[in-house]
Amino acid sequence: MKKITLAFIGLFCFNLMYSQTYTTGLLELSNTPGLEYSIQIDVDPTTTTLTMIGPENRWLGLGFGVQSMTSGEDVVIFDGETLTDRYYGFEGQEPGQDATGIPPTEDAEGERDWTVQSNVVNAGVRTLVATRPTNTGHPNDYVFSATATSIELAWARARFDGFDLEWHGIDNRGVTMQSLTLSNAEIADNDFNIRPNPARTSFTVDLKVLNGDTTMEVYDVLGKKVMSKKLDLISSSHNISNWNSGLYIIRITSENSTEMKRFVKN
Repeated sequence: MKKITLAFIGLFCFNLMYSQTYTTGLLELSNTPGLEYSIQIDVDPTTTTLTMIGPENRWLGLGFGVQSMTSGEDVVIFDGETLTDRYYGFEGQEPGQDATGIPPTEDAEGERDWTVQSNVVNAGVRTLVATRPTNTGHPNDYVFSATATSIELAWARARFDGFDLEWHGIDNRGVTMQSLTLSNAEIADNDFNIRPNPARTSFTVDLKVLNGDTTMEVYDVLGKKVMSKKLDLISSSHNISNWNSGLYIIRITSENSTEMKRFVKN
């Protein structure tokens, strides 16, 4: 798994990701063999996207804007079924849920919080992608900023296999601070859309414009190139029925710009 996370970091170091989006890039939280844990946060003015990559058989947690289990602050936990939006009580206490008694995608005032967009397990590694409004308006939710800033993060994972929210142990938690930086502004001229995403048998790439020689390259989580094509049409479909399930990076390059987006194969 260490090789996987490092390969992802190499891909994202192109600094050519999402137009008008601020990102942490892929951040390796833990490189413990077999228990590697990485996350990425992408923020634009309307939507925040969280990617969590870790062991498929343990709960995963991430606290925003904190360096410890600070009472009342925002934390999310993947509990084996979905991403639950929670808040810290006192240190050592199981974090409480924002949405007591109602679906975990809504908070107590009816605002939508984290919605899981994809949840793929491949070779023992879970890749979870979830989104929420950048500002939900709920008092327990961290307010993400679509600006060049920094964010404090506290993370944890289960001490043993399973999803019971017991003490994580001293070797399964940590804190960090990461900068949110803007992608290359030129990529807006080469914007594209992937549909559907996730997909099982095929996906379609819709280009905003077709600028001269335009190529599409696709990389798997190990950084291996699995596809390379010249694009001659604004809209083109691609067969992926033989691909392994998991997360891929699709890179579109034209004469003046490059953009990359994530794609999930079910």
